[in-house]
Amino acid sequence: MILGVTIITLSVLVNQITKNTFTKNNPDLDVVVGAKGSPLQLVLSSIHHIDIPTGNISYKNAKKIMKHPAIKFGVPISLGDNFQNYRIVGTDKKFLKLYDAELEIGSMWEKPMQSVIGSNVANFTKLKIDKFFVGSHGLIDTGDIHSEQPYKVVGILKKTGTILDNLIITSLDSVWNLHSNQNDILKKSDSLEVTALLLKYKNKTSVFSFPRLINKNTSMQAASPNLEISKLFKLTGEAHKIINYLSIIIVSLSFAGILFTLLNNINERKYDLAILRTLGFTRERIFSIILIEGMTVSILGSFIGLILGGIVYKCIEFFSLLGRNIVTGQLNFIYEILTIWFVILIISFLTCLIPGIKVYKQNIRNTLLNS
Repeated sequence: MILGVTIITLSVLVNQITKNTFTKNNPDLDVVVGAKGSPLQLVLSSIHHIDIPTGNISYKNAKKIMKHPAIKFGVPISLGDNFQNYRIVGTDKKFLKLYDAELEIGSMWEKPMQSVIGSNVANFTKLKIDKFFVGSHGLIDTGDIHSEQPYKVVGILKKTGTILDNLIITSLDSVWNLHSNQNDILKKSDSLEVTALLLKYKNKTSVFSFPRLINKNTSMQAASPNLEISKLFKLTGEAHKIINYLSIIIVSLSFAGILFTLLNNINERKYDLAILRTLGFTRERIFSIILIEGMTVSILGSFIGLILGGIVYKCIEFFSLLGRNIVTGQLNFIYEILTIWFVILIISFLTCLIPGIKVYKQNIRNTLLNS
């Protein structure tokens, strides 16, 4: 019972919170443009920050795309560095408006190598206003350190409940300072690059023409965040079904175990139960004793399973790098978990009725004579 309910609880938590995370992390964007490769990888790396980028694209071409008649607005982002596994994102100040972000303390960056950090970054790294830190090359904390040019924290954002809480935001110039030739930056050379463009359409009808235009006529690709995430959910949904079927089988075996254990105990204790009847125990009291025995196993087993499922999930969230990007949000999964628990208890009750009824119908005289 513990094992089955633990698996069910963990499956529900992972499924619900994953959907909530992907939903909240997409700030109503229509399309992402980046280097050729996997569209899903482009979306995961550029919006949800849980994968590596497909490559870089020319900033000159990116500016042309942002001026396209179909585009309402665009936000360039440049990835490549991290600090203690928190990604450093080079962008412009419109990026923060996507998430309706507000400063809790400090100010926005005004010059290169200044940064604004999310609330989780501030809590875990203990960075404060006017503190300096050094970024590492790559998206996990194992690369070369850019010790020659440290970042300065000038602002800390209020908690948004989105991926922004786990990001370090700075200007594009800051990223270019570390990865491009200084002369290229001063001249705004064609060699400057960004990782991706986050775009919003003027009209939803552009969803049919604009991606085709990018994918066929340029060296870049355009990917729809909603489409790619829906494909991901479809793939993971099958895995969740398999896990749920497994947990149902395990819980069903626990019901069978409870039933056969109670029936076996009744057969072994039928003489004792008959003696209790002769001492004044009513049929109803004997029936309730058997029922309580079975329900105690079910309630304790399922409750421990719920607790263990939550503990395992929190361990995954705490110790995993991906867990840092999880958005818990509203506890809308509690209703589903409680519903499953209630169903399990109802089935357990019906299971325990079978041995209870057998005891209730027990013939005391025949039992004592045969014993």
